[in-house]
Amino acid sequence: MRVSSWKVIYLRIGLVVSAALILFFGEVARGESGDDLFSQGMKAYEKGDFQLSIDKLSKAVHFLKGDRERIDALKTMAFAYMAFLKKEEARQQFCNILELDPTFKLDPIMTPPKILAVFGEAKERCLPYGGIEVQAISGNREVISGAQVYLDGELIGETPLRKKDILPGKYELKVYKDGFRSFEARVSIEERILLEVKGTLIEVRIPTIKSIGHDVTAPLVAGDRIEVTMKGDSGKTASFALGNLKKNLPMQEVSQGRYVGIYRVGEKDQFSDLAIIGHLEDQHGIQASAEAEGKISTSPLSRSQLLFRRGKASMERGEYNLAIDSLSKALYEDPNFADAHILLAKAYNEKKGAYLESVKYLKNAIELETDNLEALSLLAKIYIENGKYEDALPVVKKILVIAPNSGFAHAYMGEILLSKRKYGGAIEALRKSLHLDQGNARVYFLLGKVFERSDRLADAVLEYETAVELSPTTYQYRDALATCYRALKQEMSAFRQWEKCLELGDLTDLERRKVKRRLSEMRK
Repeated sequence: MRVSSWKVIYLRIGLVVSAALILFFGEVARGESGDDLFSQGMKAYEKGDFQLSIDKLSKAVHFLKGDRERIDALKTMAFAYMAFLKKEEARQQFCNILELDPTFKLDPIMTPPKILAVFGEAKERCLPYGGIEVQAISGNREVISGAQVYLDGELIGETPLRKKDILPGKYELKVYKDGFRSFEARVSIEERILLEVKGTLIEVRIPTIKSIGHDVTAPLVAGDRIEVTMKGDSGKTASFALGNLKKNLPMQEVSQGRYVGIYRVGEKDQFSDLAIIGHLEDQHGIQASAEAEGKISTSPLSRSQLLFRRGKASMERGEYNLAIDSLSKALYEDPNFADAHILLAKAYNEKKGAYLESVKYLKNAIELETDNLEALSLLAKIYIENGKYEDALPVVKKILVIAPNSGFAHAYMGEILLSKRKYGGAIEALRKSLHLDQGNARVYFLLGKVFERSDRLADAVLEYETAVELSPTTYQYRDALATCYRALKQEMSAFRQWEKCLELGDLTDLERRKVKRRLSEMRK
C-alpha cells in the first residue's frame, strides 16, 4: 500500500525523536532540566554560538511543558540552522512549530527574506492547505477588479484573487466594493484543492451626504436642544443617531436636499464624547452614513452652573452681551446664585451707561451674602469711578470692618476723603494703603493729588514721579506730573513728560489734542 508523503514525514520525525530521547535522558539525569537547557540554548544563540544553541535546545524541546516555550526553542533552532545555511534542518523546525500551532507566523519586517522563504516552503510542505480563487463580475458579466475579499471577516486580498495557504474548513466569504451590493456565501475549503468562486456584484448608487453638522458648542444639560442639519440627495429617508445612546432619530426634509432633526436632552441623559451620525437611505434600503465634527457631552453641573460658566467664558473673550445673556439665564434658574449676580454686575460695568444695572446686581449679591468682599469691593469701586463718594463711604467702612488690613479699602477711603477736601485724613488713609501694598501706582497718584490741592507742589511731584515709574504707560499720571512741573516753572521737565505722553499708544483723540495744545503753548 502506498504511504502518503505527509505520513512519511511524520514517521521520520517520530524516528528522530525516539533516537534523540535515548540520548537526552542522559542530560536530564545529570541534573539539567528542560528549563535549564532552554535558558542555556537561548543565551548561546544571543552570543552567536549557534551550534551550542542547537545542541541545548534540541535536548530541551522534548522536556518543555508549555507550547509557547517549545515554539520559541524550535524557532531559535531554525534561525540557528539558517546561520549554517542548513535549509532542510531549519525547514523541519518550522514544520514542528506548525504542527503545534498551524496559525504561527513570522514577522515579515523583522525576519530576513531567506528565512521567510524557508518558512514559506515549510508551510507548503507541512500544512494541509487548501486554496481559493475568487473573481468578481458585474450583472452584465464584466470582470470587476479591486473588490475586497474577506474570509470570516478577515481581508485576504482583492479580486482577481488566488490564495493557496488556507487551512481546510468552512468559511463565510464576502466580496465587497464601494458602489456595489456585496456578494456573500458559505464556502468549504478542502485540503490541496483550489476552490473557484465567481461572485456577482450588483452596482448600486449610494445616497450622497454632502455635509452634516450640529449646533452644540458647550456641555449640555437637561432641556437643551440639539439641532442636527444634513445636506445630501433629495427625496431620501433621513435620520441621525447619538452614538449608541439614541438611534433612528427622524429628520425632515425642510428644503430640497436639506434635512433637519431635533433632540431635546432628557433628565436622565448622561453621556460623554458622543458622536452624532447622520444616515440617508434610498427606497432600496441602501444607506449612506456620515459623522458630524465635534463630539457632544452632558455636563455634571446644574443648568445654572453651566450657564454661569458660559457667561464667564464669554466675559474672558470680551463678549459682554453674550455674557449678560447667559448670566441672566443662570439667575432665572437660580435667583440665589450670588456669584452670578457679581459676574453679571461686572459684565454690565464693562458696558457704557450700565451703571445702574451693575449696582443693582451687586446689591443683590450683598443681600444674599452680606460679608461678600468681592461684591462689596466692586460696588465701592463702581461708586468711586462714577463720583458717588457718599454712596461709596458706608460700603468702604463695611469692608474695613470685615478686612481692616485691606490695602485697596484704605485707598478707597483716601480717595473719598480727598473728594471731601479732608486732606489730612486722606494722606493718613493713603499712607496706610501703601504700607499694606507698596506697589500700587494709583495710590501714589492720589497722594500727589492731595499734595497738589494742598499747594505742596514739591511733595506732589515726588508722588507723581513714583506713580509714573510704577506705571509708565498711564497717561493720567504723566499728565499730572507734567502739570505740576509747569506750575513749579520746570518747563523742560514738563515739556519732556508731555512729549512722552504722545508716545503712548492708547491716547484718546481728546487727550492727544490736549497734549499737543500744551506743547504748542510752551514752544511760543
